[in-house]
Amino acid sequence: MNSAVKTNPILDVAFLPSLITPESLAGQTVIVVDVLRATTTIIHAMANGCKQVLPQPSIESARKCHAEQTEPSLLGGERNGKIVDGFHNGNSPVEYTRDVIEDKTLILATTNGTVAMETCRQADRVLIGAMVNIDALTKEVLHSERVTVLCSGTDRFITSEDVIFAGALMESILKHRTSSEENTQLTDSATIAMNHWLEVSRSVANGERQLADFFRNARGGINLVRIGHDPDIVFASQIDSLPIVPELDLASWTIRQFEPTST
Repeated sequence: MNSAVKTNPILDVAFLPSLITPESLAGQTVIVVDVLRATTTIIHAMANGCKQVLPQPSIESARKCHAEQTEPSLLGGERNGKIVDGFHNGNSPVEYTRDVIEDKTLILATTNGTVAMETCRQADRVLIGAMVNIDALTKEVLHSERVTVLCSGTDRFITSEDVIFAGALMESILKHRTSSEENTQLTDSATIAMNHWLEVSRSVANGERQLADFFRNARGGINLVRIGHDPDIVFASQIDSLPIVPELDLASWTIRQFEPTST
């Protein structure tokens, strides 16, 4: 009688949505990240009582979705980093304070993050990640057999801040896994991401630079500084400031908060 062969857990990183196919994510736990700024904004909005987030791939679909809402909702998003004409809010996490977003639905359309989510429709689970919730994410995916971080990038280019997040999460997962899971395999891209993070974290620990400085010099950060959104960069660089994990329900295409698995 044949017995099932247990495979080693695998950690992977996709540097851009265009580098993978939806089919390749089937059966996996996928963590979508757009540090600057969509996923940071979603996590902050949820932490401040947002009822749910409906991610949209385009401005047109966002407007249509908003018109169909029967309960209190806000239309948020950006193009080229700036608020879309006619939208209530942009894509700045600091905009979504409790008095603005509590008990409301957020319809969000961004250039990179909400578009990247479209690649995940065949995944097993889709979680929302950023620097602000690494520890909570680690606890949630700690015993998952296959985890892939999907970096959103900026305008179809790889961005350092997303890769830094991916590497930080890889390191965190490896540190917390038990001896029975020590045979975890990292793909080449996961190893590259973790090495990038280790170099950055050494510089931060030595007091040479702050994490926000690295983000300011990344492709997305340069644009945000140019248009006056440096406070968003500072906010997005706060590691583990928001201990929640939003999840994208694939059936309803709705992001809601859930209580992370206790350990």
